[in-house]
Order: sequence, then C-alpha cells, then structure tokens
Amino acid sequence: MTESAIDRAAWRERLAALAADDVTAALVVQCGLDWLRPEFTAFRNEVDQALMAAQLRRGPRLSVTRVVLHNLPVNPASGMRPTAVDRAFEEWHHRLSSTSVLFASAAPVTHRVHRLILRGDETAAAVPDMVELLTDGDWTDPRRAEQALHTIGASGVTTPLTGYDLNWDGPFGDTDPSVYM
Repeated sequence: MTESAIDRAAWRERLAALAADDVTAALVVQCGLDWLRPEFTAFRNEVDQALMAAQLRRGPRLSVTRVVLHNLPVNPASGMRPTAVDRAFEEWHHRLSSTSVLFASAAPVTHRVHRLILRGDETAAAVPDMVELLTDGDWTDPRRAEQALHTIGASGVTTPLTGYDLNWDGPFGDTDPSVYM
C-alpha cells in the first residue's frame, strides 16, 4: 500500500463533530487522486455516508459544500490512467449526482457539490483535501477554508454537480421509444 496524505483519524474526528449544534457548515474538499484508489473505497464511502447522515439529521441547520474533481488529470509520464481509477471516478460521480437529486427533493437541505476543473497541464488540484467546519462563525482552519471558498467562487474554475449528470432513461430508453408515450 502506498503512503497517503489523508489523515483518516482527523477526517473521522471532524465528521463526528458535524452532530454538534454549533457547527453550521462543512466545507469538504476531496480532489486528491488517493480518494479513487481501491484501498480508499471503504473510507470514501464512510465519508459520503457520514456527510449524508449529518445532512439528513441536521437539515437546514447544516450547510454542506463539497468539492471533487470534474475531470481526472492525465498521467504526464505515460499519458494514461489506470482503468480502476476511471471506474472509481465514474461510480463516485454517479453516486454524488444521485445524492444531489435526493437532497434537492428534500428541501430545504443545503448540500452542494462543486466539480473542480483541471486544465490540460495540471496534474493535481491546487486546493488541498480538507474537512473544515464553521463553528460559531469561525472556520476550524480559516486559511484553508478561504482558499477553498475562493476557488469555488472564481469564475470558470468549478461547475456544479447536478442530476443532469445522470442517465434517467432506464434500461429500455434506447431500444423501445414507446416507453415515452
């Protein structure tokens, strides 16, 4: 197993803190490629479940803003990526899109997912992975939170993840057009 910069214990501690009434917002950045490695699947799912559970439990009293990659960088050495990373990326985006649709139908839940667009020459995101919490008006790490919020707010840097990213056609949409009649 290769070394990762993601401190699982620190992430779990911050995610557990989402239950506190004085936490009003969470800013979660998951743009490192470690999130897509097979050995991180269980932890990535654990983070997703913790965020969804906190959002559903707390409702409009908790605003969750997430940042994930819009696209994957090309490996500069080979020009290719492992197929497993591509599959994990697609599966995760599909799950996040589905969650966004469910949260949108459960108004007034505030859960937004932004996709960070990597330019052709970028091999990694400029903003680090993080879970920052807004507690009594103060971010746990104001400098990192400001960097992420500035990135989200910059024009043309991110795009929202929405239900439009899902194929709602169903299994027979392409073969039997009568399903639309």
